[in-house]
Amino acid sequence: MTLWANADSLSVAERNAAQGFNDTIDRLAPDFVTVSLCIADPTDQNQDYLGITGHAFLRLQCPTFDLDYCFSYESERIKGQLWDYLTGKLKMGMRGVHTDEYVEDYRVWKRAVHEYHINMPPEAEQRLWEQMDNHMLNEREMQMDLIKFGCTNTLLRYVERSLLPDTIAYQWPEKFYTKSAMEIAEEHLENYPWTTLGLRLTTSDEINRLKTPKKKVLFPTDLLEVWSQSTINGEPLLTYVGDLVEAEPVIVKKPWFTPQLCGILLLIFLVGGIAFAIMRKRK
Repeated sequence: MTLWANADSLSVAERNAAQGFNDTIDRLAPDFVTVSLCIADPTDQNQDYLGITGHAFLRLQCPTFDLDYCFSYESERIKGQLWDYLTGKLKMGMRGVHTDEYVEDYRVWKRAVHEYHINMPPEAEQRLWEQMDNHMLNEREMQMDLIKFGCTNTLLRYVERSLLPDTIAYQWPEKFYTKSAMEIAEEHLENYPWTTLGLRLTTSDEINRLKTPKKKVLFPTDLLEVWSQSTINGEPLLTYVGDLVEAEPVIVKKPWFTPQLCGILLLIFLVGGIAFAIMRKRK
């Protein structure tokens, strides 16, 4: 969906003819395309391990042509394929799925999905749709990279790119200045200490290279927090629409057997073993 720079000087029919359309549908009407940020609540790791910190995706609708799709980077499941994940064999890609079909898993999981309208000019909405279509066509089978193609930071980049020359005016929460990306990640993974340990062992160097506030936006709830405080052309960027799926929040408790406890036990066994060996040697 490409728009001419002089579209304002043309009638709807003239503008459509210039684009190859033989109709009088106003493709620059504010409601021709609507764009929403959708945030899924965190889920239990037994249902969807990659969803333990939530999920972010875009919903794009064109009521005129009865189009309603969700666009999201989706990956193969890590559960049962941990070795393939660690060795870089798992795949991911951009998917475009009809909304009713896409949210069905969230209904099954009883995982709430909240929808927020993104305030964008009509031209930007159509540029975004074209951009998502291109990502879907060209990025179907990629090596999994949850930092470079995470569900959250990619949406931020793609929305910003489609808005140009308009820009989002950010009001950054303090933590994006005072905390490292790893510290922010650890907060989100507070109840998953073993996952935090795995993150430190496998991707800490890559995460620690993320220095600017914008690059530290890696988690869905952080994107929601940041965009909820942001504006575009003096207007709020987000407006709450409603819930695509209603459900109670999933409550996750921190396990009693943590890496810290494991380390203490190993130290006790090590010291005890050394003491036992010394005592036997003295006898």
